[in-house]
Amino acid sequence: MEDGLYTEEFIPRFRDAEADGLLGIRGYFNLFQDMASAHMFMLGIGNDKLPERTGCAWLFTKYKLRVYDRSDFDTRLKLETWIEPVRSPLLVNRGLWVSANGRLIAAGRVESCPFNLKDQKLVRLSDLDFPKDISYDRDDGLGKFTRVGISMEGAEYRFTHTVRYADLDKSQHMNNIKYVDMFLNAFSKEYYLTHFVKGMEIQFRSQCFEGDELDVFTVKEKRVWEAEEESETTKLLAIKEDKTIAATGMITVKDIG
Repeated sequence: MEDGLYTEEFIPRFRDAEADGLLGIRGYFNLFQDMASAHMFMLGIGNDKLPERTGCAWLFTKYKLRVYDRSDFDTRLKLETWIEPVRSPLLVNRGLWVSANGRLIAAGRVESCPFNLKDQKLVRLSDLDFPKDISYDRDDGLGKFTRVGISMEGAEYRFTHTVRYADLDKSQHMNNIKYVDMFLNAFSKEYYLTHFVKGMEIQFRSQCFEGDELDVFTVKEKRVWEAEEESETTKLLAIKEDKTIAATGMITVKDIG
C-alpha cells in the first residue's frame, strides 16, 4: 500500500464470469468485496478479527458500481481501493477502480459502519481505534448515492428467496454479495444476453437471517443514469414476510439486442 491506496493485480477466474463467459457486474462486486476485506485485514480492523476483539463488525449499508466494459480471462486486471476522507463519526466510504491495460473498466463505492453484534447498534469509529491519516482523496466520478424510494406502485413480484446457510457470513446475517445475486436473478438469461448492465446500486435497510423469506419485486422506470445516454432503469425491492424492507436497489442497463 502506498499513500492510502491499496493495489493488487488479478487474473479473472471462471467463478467470476457470468453465463456468457465474461466478467460483469456480479464479478466486479465480488472483486470489490474481496479488495475491501483485504485492505481492512491489512489495517488490522477487518472482520477476520474485529468481532473477537471488539464485539463489532463492519456493516455495509450502501453499494454503488458502474461498469464501463467487460473483461475476459486473458486480461490481467489492476484493482485499486481506498478509504475516502472521513467526514462522519459513524460512516466510512470506500472506492474501487478496476482497470485493464491502463483503461478504467469499472468503478464503485461502498458505505459502511461499525456495528455491535451483541447490542445490534451502530458504534463510533473511535470505539474501534480507527486509524487516522489513511484516507486517499480521489474523485471516483460516480456522484452521490441515489435516493431509492420505497413505493410499491407498479411493482411486479418476481420470486421469493429463502435465506439459507450458504447466504450467511461471519456476522450470521445474509452476506451483502448474496443480495447482488438475488436481485440479478429477477431477470432471465435471455434478458442479460440482450442488455448490458451499466450500473447497480443496493441500499441495505434491514439485516436478514437464516430462515427469512424475501419477496423480490421490480419497478420499471425510465431515466438517464448519470447524465449520459438514456438507459433502462429498474427499481429493486426485497421485502420480508412482516413487510419490513430488507433492501432496495437500482439496476441500469443498455439495450444491446
